[in-house]
Amino acid sequence: MKHENTTKPAKFNRDFARSALKIIYSILTKILFPEELLSALLKASGSYLSRLGKDGRRALRKLNAVQVEDVRDALRKMGRMTLRGVRDRRVAVDFHAIPQYHADKSFLSRIKPTKGTSWGLVQAAIFLLGRTRSFLDVIPVTVKNVAEGFKAVMEVIVKELEEDKLRLVMVFADREFAVNEVIRFLLELGLDFVISAKAQMYKKYKGMLQDVDVSFGGVRYTGFLCVRHGSGAYLIILRKEDGKIIAFLVRREMDLYDAIVLAEMYRERWGIENAFRSLEEFRIKTRTCDVRKELVLVLLSYLLLNVWFLIRSWRKVKLWEFSVSLSNLLDREVRVEQERAFREVKTSFPQTPANPMHLLPAT
Repeated sequence: MKHENTTKPAKFNRDFARSALKIIYSILTKILFPEELLSALLKASGSYLSRLGKDGRRALRKLNAVQVEDVRDALRKMGRMTLRGVRDRRVAVDFHAIPQYHADKSFLSRIKPTKGTSWGLVQAAIFLLGRTRSFLDVIPVTVKNVAEGFKAVMEVIVKELEEDKLRLVMVFADREFAVNEVIRFLLELGLDFVISAKAQMYKKYKGMLQDVDVSFGGVRYTGFLCVRHGSGAYLIILRKEDGKIIAFLVRREMDLYDAIVLAEMYRERWGIENAFRSLEEFRIKTRTCDVRKELVLVLLSYLLLNVWFLIRSWRKVKLWEFSVSLSNLLDREVRVEQERAFREVKTSFPQTPANPMHLLPAT
């Protein structure tokens, strides 16, 4: 959602804007990241670089010097900075897909057909839940199969969590991963999991639910069933007071109260979905045919969003206000630098005499 129609410009706040810039440049030390590129990204947030005209085209060219792995390293560095300052270390892992139409498929994965394409830029994001929010890592996914992609990403995630002294206790996954290969893979790992079930998995059991009457977290449940699924997992089905069904696959058999607790825990993972919505609001878009540049821009959007999450934990600043204030600060500093350089150049030349007539030859 764009805020270009705002009648009042964002109030310039020197403290949070300067703090944000300090954070950005402290974690981008490895990247050739000029100020004019950052300024263009902030001005184009949530829309296309092309609307900036020449500045947008220059920014797109400067992306040639930015490498995917360097941005990802900066993301990880910032995620670990955040992680050191918190106690609540629950993380959510989810996949985010952005439809693409490029002929070059080297950076793309197959996605659910949408908007006329079945290809997209896919990232597996590790997201810190709780009061402090941050993307700990964003892993580009280029495999073409959901099950293969899940396995490959899980191996990376387990390794990274161990490096950060975190232990993977339970995996929550969306219904796109409710496939036998993924479930068997998790069963072999011996990990507890909660995977949202597809409708065809539970529709035949709807008439078999045991009648119950339990309220938890403001939700009243009126039906429950736990049955063994063909994949080897257990299928849990809960019916809410309004008749809606909640169904998910778990590693082991459980009773009604354990199932309700898991359902409530699953709701918490929506924190990462909200983060993805913020990403789409902020993400810089292009019409380039270079899919590598598209991926770099997506990862830079994650990085700048992380800075906003951190600043927001200090001061309740909106995403659009964050972008406008940083952009204003950059423009202001550039103008100051230009004026300083102009003064230096001016003082380096001899002063023009007040009366140039003395330069004429004597008669």
